[in-house]
Amino acid sequence: MRNTARLCILLDRLAIVLVVTSMGGASAILMMAPLVNGLFLLLRDIFGILFLPFSFLFGMAGQTDHARIMGNLVGGMGTDLLSHPLRTLVAAMAGAGSAVLFVLGLGPAGRGAMAASLAAGLLAFWLGGMATGMILLPGLAIEALYLLRSRNPSGHAE
Repeated sequence: MRNTARLCILLDRLAIVLVVTSMGGASAILMMAPLVNGLFLLLRDIFGILFLPFSFLFGMAGQTDHARIMGNLVGGMGTDLLSHPLRTLVAAMAGAGSAVLFVLGLGPAGRGAMAASLAAGLLAFWLGGMATGMILLPGLAIEALYLLRSRNPSGHAE
């Protein structure tokens, strides 16, 4: 009986680590997108300024085909990297909230918090897209298994 209790505690701790890692990693990746987008926009502006004297010199020489090539190079740098910042923010918050609710669901809060945790994780999956959803999958699987598992008042499996 004592070994069974230790195993339950060990599995609960492992589940917490996996869910927090999965949901936290997805939230971190979602929050990095605006920072990377800002860096690409800054680089695009810097390269635009650096190409300006050469564009002027090529224009004085009568060559205008360089503008199209430089425009493609500078214009393709991260212009549509992040199209819905509010959606990304909500997905990151839902992922982080899902991890918190999962930890609360292992305690006295029980099945209600566990169901809310799974719902928040699914919301983060839907809002974050398929690439972020792949990072969320291990955490969502563990949340679903813990929700389906019948629990007694002490919080351990029967």
